[in-house]
Amino acid sequence: MALMLGIDTGGTYTDAVLFDDVRGVIASAKALTTKYDLTVGIREAIGRVLASGSNPT
Repeated sequence: MALMLGIDTGGTYTDAVLFDDVRGVIASAKALTTKYDLTVGIREAIGRVLASGSNPT
């Protein structure tokens, strides 16, 4: 089982998706895109995915 984390920094929202090569999408989340510093929105989206409580096992 391989886990992949995808990030899409769009114009309004930053999307994060946790994906398992066997089960597909495990969790997804959105955060506002922070154009002055993209890492702020990326960290927020990743934090929300991890906080969703999805267990990939």
